[in-house]
Amino acid sequence: MLDFLESLLQNQSGAFVILMLFIIVVITLIILVPQLLRAHLRKMEMLHQQHMKALDNGLKVSSEDERSRFAARMAMLVPMVVMLAAGTVTCFLVAYKSEQIFTVSLAVWVVAGVVSLAAITGGVALIGRLAHLQTGRDEEEFAENPLEK
Repeated sequence: MLDFLESLLQNQSGAFVILMLFIIVVITLIILVPQLLRAHLRKMEMLHQQHMKALDNGLKVSSEDERSRFAARMAMLVPMVVMLAAGTVTCFLVAYKSEQIFTVSLAVWVVAGVVSLAAITGGVALIGRLAHLQTGRDEEEFAENPLEK
């Protein structure tokens, strides 16, 4: 029986490591996601109360532009997810003892780097464009004298 367990562990150790990592990630998500959703709900409730109080006092309520926040989140989340996916692919390659570990890993990480760079560059450009739109200046005016406010 002990020999069987040793041979099983020796032959399937990569699969056990991947299974354990998957279990840890799922448990973490099961714990974190509800907490994050509750925190967001509390924030929205407080913001609603502030808006209602401002309306009761006769103040003008300004609406927030969420586009900048979403652009920033996407510029952060896409590279994180891509790097996690590249790491997962690399783990599977190592666990299953692939013959072309280096070449496939190199291709995966190069593609992940290019996608991450594109996401960050696009996100920063979008944030800059949204900031430009929020100032209310026309593009032609900006092209004529970009240093003038």
